[in-house]
Amino acid sequence: MPLHDTSYKHWTGAHLGVWRRRLTIARNGVAACLQNRWMRHLLLLCWSGALLMALALFAVGQLLVADSVVVEWVGNFNPRLQTFARMLTTWLEEHPEISVRTTQNVLFYYFSTGLLKFSIFAIGMIIPVLITRDLASNAIVIYSSKAINRGDYVFGKFATVAGLMGLAWLGPVCAAWFVGNLLAPDWRFFWHSRGALLNVLLFGICGVAILGFLALGVSAVSSREKSTSALWYIWWIVGGIVSQIVAEVLPWLRHFSFNYNLEQIALSVFRLGDDLKRVQDNIPIFGDMLRNVSAETMSMLNAPEFTGAAVASCFMMGLALAIVAHRSRPE
Repeated sequence: MPLHDTSYKHWTGAHLGVWRRRLTIARNGVAACLQNRWMRHLLLLCWSGALLMALALFAVGQLLVADSVVVEWVGNFNPRLQTFARMLTTWLEEHPEISVRTTQNVLFYYFSTGLLKFSIFAIGMIIPVLITRDLASNAIVIYSSKAINRGDYVFGKFATVAGLMGLAWLGPVCAAWFVGNLLAPDWRFFWHSRGALLNVLLFGICGVAILGFLALGVSAVSSREKSTSALWYIWWIVGGIVSQIVAEVLPWLRHFSFNYNLEQIALSVFRLGDDLKRVQDNIPIFGDMLRNVSAETMSMLNAPEFTGAAVASCFMMGLALAIVAHRSRPE
C-alpha cells in the first residue's frame, strides 16, 4: 500500500476524438448567435423568402398545365404580356428539359445573390462572438491550456460562420429548390433543374469559404466588439460604393470589395449569358426586349471578371488567416 494515496483512477470513458472538440466550439458559437432576438427574426425573414421562392416556382410549373389558375390569370393581362406568356407557356410545354433548367437557373441566381445580402448582414451581428470576445477576455490562453490547438480553434470558429450561413442562406435556397420542384406538375422537374441546384451549391461553397475566412480576420483585428462589427459593415457598404467610384480610374480597385468579387463569381457559376441566349433563340419576342439592355450589362453577363475576383478573394483570405494566426497566438 502506498504511503500517499493520490486517488488516481484509470480513465474508463469513451475517447471522443478531435472532431468532437471542433464541433463543440462550432455548436457553442451557433448557440450564442441564436440567443440574439434580432438574429432569430432575421432567420425567420430568410426562410419566409424561401417560401415565396417556392411559390414562384409553383407558379412557373403551373404554366405547363393548360387549365391551371395561373394560365387563366395570365389571360387578364394586356395583349403584349399575353403574347409573351403564351410563347413562354409553349416553350415550357415543348422543351421542359431546356426551359425548366434555364428558368430555374435565372431565378435561383437572383434569389441566392439577393438572400446573400441578409447573410452578410447577419455575419456583422456575430462578428464579436467569433474571436473578438476571446481576445477581450484572454480566453485563448484558457483554450491553449486544454487539448485544443490553434487549428481546432480556427476550424471551430469558421464552422460557426458556416453554420450561420447554412441557416440564413444555403438552407433556405436549397429548401426552396426542393419544395418548388416537389409542387411541380411533373417529377422530372427535379432532374431538369439539377443544374440550378449544382450552381447554388458551388456558389454556396465559394461564398461560405470567402465570407467565413474574412469574418474571422475582421473579428481578430480588435478586442472591442463595436469596432469589429463597424469595420465589417464599413467594408461591405462603404467599400463597395468607393470601389465603384474609383473604378473609372483604376478598375482593379473594385476587387477590394468582397461583395463585388462574390457577384463576379456568381455570374461565372450561373452563366446567365448562356441562359439569355437560349431564351432569345426560343422566344423571339424576348430578343426585342434584350435590345433595350445596355452593351455594358450584356458584357458583364457574358464575360464576368472571374480571374480577378478569384485572385483578390484568395489574397484577402490569406491575409485574414495571417491575422487570425497572429492574434490567436497565446501570450
